[in-house]
Amino acid sequence: MNRRVELLLFTAGWGANHFSTLLVVYRKDLGLSPSALGILFAAYALGLVPGLVLAGRASDRRGRRALVLPASLLSIVASAVLAWGAHGFGVLLAGRLLFGLAMGSIMSPGSVWIQELSSPATGARRATLALSAGFGVGPIVSGVIAEWAPAPMVLPYVAHVAVMAAALINVRPVPETAPRAPAPSAADGPPAPGFGRAELAVLARLLPVAPWAFGLPAVTLAILPGLLRAHVARPVIYSALVILTTLLSGVLVQPLTKRVGPRADVLGLGVGAIGVALGARAVAAASPALVFPVAVLIGAGYGLVMTTGLIEISERVARPSRGTAVGIYYVLTYVGFALPFLHAHTTASTGWSDAVTLYVTAAVAVACLLLRSVVR
Repeated sequence: MNRRVELLLFTAGWGANHFSTLLVVYRKDLGLSPSALGILFAAYALGLVPGLVLAGRASDRRGRRALVLPASLLSIVASAVLAWGAHGFGVLLAGRLLFGLAMGSIMSPGSVWIQELSSPATGARRATLALSAGFGVGPIVSGVIAEWAPAPMVLPYVAHVAVMAAALINVRPVPETAPRAPAPSAADGPPAPGFGRAELAVLARLLPVAPWAFGLPAVTLAILPGLLRAHVARPVIYSALVILTTLLSGVLVQPLTKRVGPRADVLGLGVGAIGVALGARAVAAASPALVFPVAVLIGAGYGLVMTTGLIEISERVARPSRGTAVGIYYVLTYVGFALPFLHAHTTASTGWSDAVTLYVTAAVAVACLLLRSVVR
């Protein structure tokens, strides 16, 4: 049964991330500026925040299935809105916000749903694997469609709507793992402990590193392909392959998490910081080929950071509060999606080159790594 939920998370991840490949299309066909593209990239995270927090908390009370199914339907509606993106920036912005809200309402209850259908550690890896695979496959499929099929701003979303509808139908037989809690009565005594200081302490320890879970891949998803598009013959396919390399590396590295132990996220951020610095070198040298080793390093960093956080929550947070904790953790990770906008704004306001801004980003990542070590 958990494979049905994994397939749904995979398909949702597809819809969340194939937009990254299409950024090149929007920049070329709609003439959107780097700042506008950064806003669209970050708008998804803005819509995601209320979905993650509210859905995670609601799933602790109402159940995982009760949140995931309607949110999956909402994601289909959001993809349909994005299919009208050729009509302008406002339509794209609305679609991204709507998909962020839907994805947030799928991710946190869906991840906990998988964990409760299996063991916590195994479930954490399965959830990250499903999302990572979707994040990686979606861009390559949409990249192929956008490159060689007609209507490149429409057909990728039509394909996702069809696949998401099939995954939603497929997941319906999966049982609920967290039945709705009955209303308390005076005879029941005091309520069970809920989300409190212990849970906040777990999240506080993860705070210095968590935003880099998606901040690192944002470099190869949204920054480097755009900067080097003039140096490749087929920028859409190039972008899709870079994204696929990033997410595939994130999937393959996850078994190391258990071997390395609780400090796997520190190792991941260190590897990712090296990748960002190498990305700066690729921009300075105008070398599209060098971006693929960058994608391997950044993908490995993403996989280690994300999986370590989910495992720590599954092991240290009690089940009645786990949905809320996972939701908040995902919010912290998605803060990293603001990095492309911050990169564009910093470069424009300071006069730095893109390479210098990336070197500064790598330095900030190292500072967060040191802070995480101190917090431990």
